[in-house]
Amino acid sequence: MTLSAEFAQRLLDAGNNRHALSALMQSIDEDKRSLKSALSQLSSEPDGPLVARGRERQVRIRRMKDKLAFLTAEREAVREKLGKIKMDVRALNRAVSSKSVDFSQAFMAAAERMLPEDVFNDLEIRAAEILQIE
Repeated sequence: MTLSAEFAQRLLDAGNNRHALSALMQSIDEDKRSLKSALSQLSSEPDGPLVARGRERQVRIRRMKDKLAFLTAEREAVREKLGKIKMDVRALNRAVSSKSVDFSQAFMAAAERMLPEDVFNDLEIRAAEILQIE
């Protein structure tokens, strides 16, 4: 399932900020709860405030279910990003606590000599991203 351009922009704006990503996830969860409530009401109370009958009612139910599926996919994207950040922070903490500065510098020198240039450059970019985690 593809994510909407609006959501993709919101995810991009949140960057690696754990608080912004958590707020985004809470917003999605709130939308899902609201939609589930409306869907339940439409399904169980055909004469209620969301009056719809026959084909129109089925179309509304189908659209609500589709929207729930999109919200679930969006939530999963945020959850994956938060999980990635958590693993990056763990790896950084492990490296900081168990290795000396001298070892880190020697490791970088060895990696630069042994790895293909494009792989080494990708690693440098990834390291810079990890250091920017908020």
